[in-house]
Amino acid sequence: MSKGDRVKIQQCQYRRQPERTGFTLVELIVVIGIIGLLISLAMPAIHSFRESARRTQCQNNLRQIGTALQNHHSQFGYLPKDGENNWGFGAFLLPQLEQSALFGQISPLTVKRDAQSEVQKQSTAVVLPVFLCPAFKREDRLASGEGRSNSLGNEDIFKHRTDLTDVYDGESNTIMIGETAQSHAWAKPKTGTCSSPPAEGADFGSKHPGGANFVMCDTAVRFISSHIDAATFAALGTIAGREPIGKF
Repeated sequence: MSKGDRVKIQQCQYRRQPERTGFTLVELIVVIGIIGLLISLAMPAIHSFRESARRTQCQNNLRQIGTALQNHHSQFGYLPKDGENNWGFGAFLLPQLEQSALFGQISPLTVKRDAQSEVQKQSTAVVLPVFLCPAFKREDRLASGEGRSNSLGNEDIFKHRTDLTDVYDGESNTIMIGETAQSHAWAKPKTGTCSSPPAEGADFGSKHPGGANFVMCDTAVRFISSHIDAATFAALGTIAGREPIGKF
């Protein structure tokens, strides 16, 4: 090969285009599609995990309230009456919930809620996480400024000072506290009935899909489905109805 031929070959090599190192449009679309598919597959699992965490936290809160009620009963021989001095049952549980200072500020045993001082009104505005459900996304305070509660007492339990020995239907078969999706403050008196299964529009209900959490009189926390038999749910709300309890 002559010297001139070698020069021509070298010149041709210099003129070659560099090899392609990027993606084509088609390849980019395929990659984006795969990423989107993976995300769509992962999102339900993420939502399920978050809801499981919210439900667990909600159950822990209810368990604390149930334990506080049992401690109150052990100390006084009865459960607090919702509406005494126009206070909700939660106000009387404050010492058992490690809120003795707040209990001393509002003095529900001696001061009627209607006769609160300005300091006491500020006290009822305190947000107590133990009364809140993390699945409930509204403001932690009501329009009145009072701290919200998602825990509602069973009317048959809290309409008077109940001794647990009077729960003839069995403590494990009687609802003490349940979730509510209604506007409610921990300091205000308010109870609910089990006249209809748990739903957002009923006394008891939640933002959890499929039902709501409840704490029984033995402090066991149960998730009760919205599809529970209505007669069974009504029976869970009585303390001495002597009704047969179905599966729940």
